[in-house]
Amino acid sequence: MPTVTAPYVETQQVVTGFMYQLHIAEADGGPGITRLDIGPYHFDGKPPQVKYPEAVTNELCPPGWQAIRWVTDENGSSWLRWEGGVLHDADGEIIFQMTSNYPPSEEGASLHVWRGDRRTPERFIIATPDYRQAPPDINPRHDVVGQKAFSAGPGCAPATAIVIAALTAAIVHWRP
Repeated sequence: MPTVTAPYVETQQVVTGFMYQLHIAEADGGPGITRLDIGPYHFDGKPPQVKYPEAVTNELCPPGWQAIRWVTDENGSSWLRWEGGVLHDADGEIIFQMTSNYPPSEEGASLHVWRGDRRTPERFIIATPDYRQAPPDINPRHDVVGQKAFSAGPGCAPATAIVIAALTAAIVHWRP
């Protein structure tokens, strides 16, 4: 039976957190990939009031696919999910990208690939966001520390005063 090929994830820290880039392809003659789930994760709250740790940012997915989002199944397990059209072997290697505030861990969650009309997914171990640790103290998506320092400090006043002084000096010393 044909299987999925190239399910691997590259991760790197970026200004907005951690970029996860999933590379995946359907094998020759396969039924087509229809859904990708990353999980399972377990968080506080009962469906539909589960408290997700963050809203991941969808950076890239194929045309016809929904952006990554959180879903919670009937058992209370939470999953990051991409789903949409069908990816066939002729499509070649496809790249999905997301950004998360949480660094990667290869323990705790995995990639579940749904193909064709099969009722059970294929499971692969990949680097996933590690939600078992405490959330980051500073949200790297927003420079809140820099914004607070700017607004609490002198702000634009020193630069504005210098420009006004320079313009005043230029006007006083300029003679037609």
